[in-house]
Amino acid sequence: MKLWSLSEEKKEVKAEPQAQAETQDRSEILRTKFIQKHFLKIKNLKNLVGDFPLPGQVYFLFTLKSFNAFTFIVYTIKNVGIIDCLSLSTYSLNERILNSIIKWYDKGQIKQINITISDSIRHRMPKVNDLLELYSADRNINITRAWNHSKITLIKVASHHFVIEGSGNFSENAMHEQYIWTNDPEVYDFRLSCITNT
Repeated sequence: MKLWSLSEEKKEVKAEPQAQAETQDRSEILRTKFIQKHFLKIKNLKNLVGDFPLPGQVYFLFTLKSFNAFTFIVYTIKNVGIIDCLSLSTYSLNERILNSIIKWYDKGQIKQINITISDSIRHRMPKVNDLLELYSADRNINITRAWNHSKITLIKVASHHFVIEGSGNFSENAMHEQYIWTNDPEVYDFRLSCITNT
């Protein structure tokens, strides 16, 4: 797996060799470019105005207003296209968000769904548990229950392999959440194996 490298960023800067002071200035420019491109404090995903990580990029996000992991699904559909496969791993999933995911599926905007959820959902949220059973009976939806507290969303759309990890569940969340959002097939495959082999 290829990791981000400052030396790769330096290749993008086309400058002739200069004095050491100017070299330090270039280093500062590169560092600033990385920070502006990848570290974002956002009120909502609309702040990204259609932007999403390109292959190999990573966004480190910190929310300033309440939004949850589901927001990434709608954002991807509207800005990238139909989701070929949505796989999520979560501790909690509320009824409203589950119904919204199913509506997107029924509209043909999501082709396949895999959900790994905490097995305690049976006791904590029996209605959601029953809906999971109902919805998966006649749709391309796989449900796995496990002793789970992870919060991972995997979205395969066209040639993109989005991985979203962070503190947010698929429920109503607090104002501050943190997410890492990347577009990398190796990370996608690794996380998919983690949440499907539980």
